[in-house]
Amino acid sequence: MRALDKVTESRTNARLSGAENLLRTFLQERIYELEGLSDIPEVFEWLTTAKPGDEPDQVMLAQVRQQLDSPHIYGVVAKPAQFDQPQWYLTQTLLKDVSWHTLPRTSFAGAELLGPALPTHERPGWLILRLSPSGFNPAPEAWIGLVIRLASLTEQIQDLTLPGLQSPLIVPPQNVQLSSVGNLTPPGPPSQKDINSSDFINGWHIRLQWLGDPLLGPLESARFGLIFLAIGAALAVTLLSRHLSKRLERQVTPLIEGADRVARGDFDTPLGMEGTAEIGYLSFALERMRLRLKRLVKSMVDVERRAILGQFSAGVAHEIRNPLATIKTTIQALSRKESDPKRQKLMASVDHEIDRVNDVVQLLLDYARPRDAKARKVDILDVVETVKILADAVAHRHEVELIQVEHPAVFAWADPPQVRQIIMNLVMNAIQALEGIGGRVVIRIKQQGLAVYVSVSDNGPGVSADQLSHLTEPFFTTKTNGTGLGLAICKQLAQANEGTLRFQSVPGEGLKVTLQLPLYLNNSILE
Repeated sequence: MRALDKVTESRTNARLSGAENLLRTFLQERIYELEGLSDIPEVFEWLTTAKPGDEPDQVMLAQVRQQLDSPHIYGVVAKPAQFDQPQWYLTQTLLKDVSWHTLPRTSFAGAELLGPALPTHERPGWLILRLSPSGFNPAPEAWIGLVIRLASLTEQIQDLTLPGLQSPLIVPPQNVQLSSVGNLTPPGPPSQKDINSSDFINGWHIRLQWLGDPLLGPLESARFGLIFLAIGAALAVTLLSRHLSKRLERQVTPLIEGADRVARGDFDTPLGMEGTAEIGYLSFALERMRLRLKRLVKSMVDVERRAILGQFSAGVAHEIRNPLATIKTTIQALSRKESDPKRQKLMASVDHEIDRVNDVVQLLLDYARPRDAKARKVDILDVVETVKILADAVAHRHEVELIQVEHPAVFAWADPPQVRQIIMNLVMNAIQALEGIGGRVVIRIKQQGLAVYVSVSDNGPGVSADQLSHLTEPFFTTKTNGTGLGLAICKQLAQANEGTLRFQSVPGEGLKVTLQLPLYLNNSILE
């Protein structure tokens, strides 16, 4: 530590010596200028021979103006031997509140330093460096001087500045402190670390004023700041953890409740889709799992129900069909021998009802043992036209207008009889929906991409949203005398041909059913 102090002290002394040399060199340069000015014949003659009231000639004034071009000089002052007062060649405001007789005097290198005139709010500080012409010494009644800018002298110590640590000052004979820019500096509290140089001119010296350790204050502030920062960080972490915990609980609780509902078999209630980032992805994955489970369970239940219903329907149809055949044969035989018209009409009605029961039995058999689809090229336009011809009579009887929208020929890859059965069933259902009220049934064909669409729409009463999802379930019907097997068989046949049925309805505006079938890829008539 002592070695460090010695090194620091040695460096400080070297810097102070360098600054003292700069100050003396600056003043010496001004003396050289002053000597050159006083040795000019016209100037020398003016100082030695001028009488009170005489004015300097143009040569003398030109020399004075030349000195004023220097950035360090405010002006020139001359005192001819026979003049009582010196003549000032400078801005008169610099003399405000200054008496040159009272300025401190210091000898330096054969010249004399007057001042400094300390700066005020109205004018800057300055000092006079004066010299008697050669041959007049010792006759100081004649002299010439330069009014030097005080800041030009003080700025020579700027290199001693250590920001935040030391501030260099010049202390003149008035024992005041001048900063490196020539301003008065109020005296601060004395410090043992203040450094005073030796006099670079008699009565003038440099002072290095200690400003304090620049690290202690910031470190003290930093210490308290870090304490408060640590407390604030702890509070922030606590609040943030509580907030995140509550937020996580708020997001995870609906997922747990939803998973419990799914475990209990409730697949219809959606999960709460709240949360962001990972929780959001988890919510989305659980919701997707719920929907898949719902479809899977529904599909399994549907398959199992179809299997049981198919076995039951096949057994019932077999047991009913044989007695019906016997009853039908007996009724027909009795009706041929019956002469009473009323009884013949009654027997004809029984025969008609037997046919209706037989149709229902056939539907049960078709649902229980559907025939495998044999796909081939199907002219959809031809199938629709055939269905329209067959259904026109029924539509006319129910006062329904059956319309087929024009469309070019288009071909599908499916089983033609099954496609005809599906479209016929859809058209007949639409006509029956308008029974008693009349209306319009429209058949449209459309090809889009690799699919062919056949839509059958009516402007009847339509069905509700709840009923819409049950239309293809076996034995579900909205008709008073329907079996509920027609659309179920249509869906089964559509799936067998790799197609689908889609239902759209607005209550009071009608029902639209669309059959989608795969396009025949070798079709040369493509839109």
